[in-house]
Amino acid sequence: MEAVAYDAGMVQFVVFALLFSLIGSRGFAQAARDPAVEELSPQLDQAIARGLAYLAKQQQADGSFQNRTAANAFGGPKVALTGLSLMAYLSAGRMPDAGKHSLVVRGAIDYLVKACPEDGYFGKVDGSRMYGHAIATLALAEVAGMEFDEKQRKRVRAALERATAVLVKAQKTQRSNESFKGGWRYEIEFPDSDLSVTSWCVLALRAANNAGVQVPKESADRAAEFVLRCYSADKKSYAYQPGGEPSITMTGAGVLSLSLLDKGGRKEVEEGIAYLIDHPITDQTEYPYYARYYTTQAAFQVADSRWPRIWRRTQEGLLKLQDKDGFWPKSRTENENGQTYTTSLSVLTLAVPLRLLPGYQR
Repeated sequence: MEAVAYDAGMVQFVVFALLFSLIGSRGFAQAARDPAVEELSPQLDQAIARGLAYLAKQQQADGSFQNRTAANAFGGPKVALTGLSLMAYLSAGRMPDAGKHSLVVRGAIDYLVKACPEDGYFGKVDGSRMYGHAIATLALAEVAGMEFDEKQRKRVRAALERATAVLVKAQKTQRSNESFKGGWRYEIEFPDSDLSVTSWCVLALRAANNAGVQVPKESADRAAEFVLRCYSADKKSYAYQPGGEPSITMTGAGVLSLSLLDKGGRKEVEEGIAYLIDHPITDQTEYPYYARYYTTQAAFQVADSRWPRIWRRTQEGLLKLQDKDGFWPKSRTENENGQTYTTSLSVLTLAVPLRLLPGYQR
């Protein structure tokens, strides 16, 4: 991850503006369609629009998002859910100052900027710890180039820089043994690391770097080393922690992380994609929405002939699951039971081949 030498924010804003006008006149699927590499269902635009309409109803007065509970109240980690929801809108080309849902997007951005503590650690605001912190940092990095107003752009940038510094600091925390070095865990100071939190942190640091925030190259190198320790040469897949039992979700996370860390040519990436092809996501997958999110991005970044196969399964599975009211229901294992969470992740996953979110660029 090398530092960019131009005004990344303004460049991203121009790109977003052009894409937004393109979408407005041609539709999501038509604007991004490339028949040679993917098949975009005619229902894709509608599914994304219905998902965003549902999310808009979950936004709170302060601009944050939460899950609607059975008692028709709201709960869940505000920072993390606001970050995910905001990115869902951005991934569909929604802008903060123009077009449909602009007020929703603006409210979410303002909430995250105001919620950022002086020390930059989002995770303590809502108890979402490093998961929520990485997601909020990622969301701010993705939106950094969309702010046309100079004053607002500076506020976003200041919050992003503080949050990025926390990620860099947390990676340097003393670990209990060598195998955990280079990764991240639930809190800033934790004796071990895991691939799930680490993958969110990699996404956030890559996006921050793309937005023009200085990220040390050694941070990317150390992260890649940890990801590779989570790889099982015997099972040709990735585990939550080094030496653990591999899973579909963590294999998607591992392949995506290495691709974003400029290690996409390694055999561990090639073998990981082969594992994902042979192990489709089902209702019995422990975290199916999370698994689709990482698996789809991983296959898209690798960008070989196997991408359409994974995309077809993802698209068909998510379109079939969506409720008539626009949300995606909790997973059968009930490990993913918040509809703002499942809906924002589903929209983010379906929007991957649209290539509108900066992080979705190959």
